[in-house]
Amino acid sequence: MVEVKNGKKILTTPVSAEDLKDIKIGDIVYLNGSMTTCRDVAHRRLVEEGRELPVDVRNNAIFHAGP
Repeated sequence: MVEVKNGKKILTTPVSAEDLKDIKIGDIVYLNGSMTTCRDVAHRRLVEEGRELPVDVRNNAIFHAGP
């Protein structure tokens, strides 16, 4: 869900494609809800190896924290 309060876009997880349709590169978006932090190993495990992650990240926010 996306709300606009005092000119601020507030995105609440879980996120749908509809929620993202009006968000553009460079927009500042505030996030409510859950966020998962993953490092490069988790992305490799998911994308290159096709393995599952220990948490369900579908429709949620992922913050890539790399070295």
